[in-house]
Amino acid sequence: MRLENLKYEFPAMPEDMKEMIQQEVEKQVKTEYPRFQRGRKAAGRTIAASIAAVMLLGTTVFAGVRAYRLRQEPVGTHGVEVKITNEGDAAEAPVEIPNVKMEVGYLPEGMVQTEEGKYSYEEDLYKGGISLLLFKMDTGDEKFEVKHDDISLSENFTVNGYEGVYLESPNLYEDDIFFNQRIYVAYTDVHYVLEMYAASDVTKEEAVKIAEGIKLVPTGDGEGASNVSTCSWSEYQEAAAAAEQYAGTELEEKSTVAEEKMANTHAVGESFPSNKEGLTLKVKDVQVTDDISLLNPALVDEELKNETDENGRLLPADIQYIKEGDADSLSEVVRSRQVPQKLVYITVEYTNEGEQALSNVLFVGNLARITKKDGLMQMSSGDSYEEPTEGDVWTNACNRGLSAFWDMYYYDVFGGERNNNYIDSILPGETKTVHMGWIVTEEELGSLYLSLDTYGGLEFSDSSLELGYVDIRQ
Repeated sequence: MRLENLKYEFPAMPEDMKEMIQQEVEKQVKTEYPRFQRGRKAAGRTIAASIAAVMLLGTTVFAGVRAYRLRQEPVGTHGVEVKITNEGDAAEAPVEIPNVKMEVGYLPEGMVQTEEGKYSYEEDLYKGGISLLLFKMDTGDEKFEVKHDDISLSENFTVNGYEGVYLESPNLYEDDIFFNQRIYVAYTDVHYVLEMYAASDVTKEEAVKIAEGIKLVPTGDGEGASNVSTCSWSEYQEAAAAAEQYAGTELEEKSTVAEEKMANTHAVGESFPSNKEGLTLKVKDVQVTDDISLLNPALVDEELKNETDENGRLLPADIQYIKEGDADSLSEVVRSRQVPQKLVYITVEYTNEGEQALSNVLFVGNLARITKKDGLMQMSSGDSYEEPTEGDVWTNACNRGLSAFWDMYYYDVFGGERNNNYIDSILPGETKTVHMGWIVTEEELGSLYLSLDTYGGLEFSDSSLELGYVDIRQ
């Protein structure tokens, strides 16, 4: 099954389980279909892998004596199946699995923990680095089995008595950060499997040192892992099956609506109520430019500066057309072209029409790409810049420009506890103005709709449709 289907909401699952599986799936999606990011350093195409793990745990909790081995088997020319096989007694389900936590003893200089199980370089937070997950084999070690396509290099290794498998996918753009390395290590004496992702901004030597510093240590009853996600294999498999069953339907519901569902669409200059009582919204002005001169220079980061020439004009975006690999072929770029990029600069007014002062007012802008086809309004998901047609050999179009990122890239009002996209206060009768900015391609200007729904607007939802989109098509 293709795990990109799991990124949608999971049906009939506990909320904490949904979140756990979604976090894992996001990593898998990024590995197979990455949003390419400007890298801080490049890595070579051939990366030999090794990993060491030191266990500070007792004896096995399985009844009987048997030998479990972590194996990889080829599937076609470039597919790999990784699984644990039982080469001893008949398999039994574990009677008890100890609680453990993972300690990461070594990190390269400048690498910090960003969230549970994730580490990246401080100067490029949330880009690249490593990501860790523990699978708790509650159904028995021999039930572990994963399949991967588009594998350019695979290796078996053994360190400190534990067996591992290293997999590498093609890194099509060595100047970008790309999660193209994956490692599995089986700790069958305590019935856990480690899944480790490493991005191309982590060198082979540093990845090995990080892995050599990993320790699993026992914890008391009821004490969970301190710095890494732990997911039971049975729950993961259940969520994956449920997501695969319902993802297609949910995707269609979130990306396509009847035209009448968008009847509450607003024009530039029109005031309309927000989803916060007493607050009205108005898109006062929309400007589209070839440069970034409208932006406050103090708020322009290096990433945006790198997207401009010496005169501050936006450089074109490279659109790369990729033939994605499978079990019998590797991913490759079959052609490319350049598309001009534009700055979309929007002025939004927030007015307090009520009698009470409003404080810590969250503002969010989402720039959706929506087109009409056969009486339906269709919203692009952003997974591919354009869709292939009959006869095309490519399967995915990747936008390598800053216009690939759809989040509100620029705003000039800051507030709240974290000094981010909040208005500290709006008095009765007062209007506060926020300027927002996005980088888009010239070809997208005719499909742009703005959503100011603080619950999100990059998919059709009851909330976004009730608030209404603002038509800013050019």
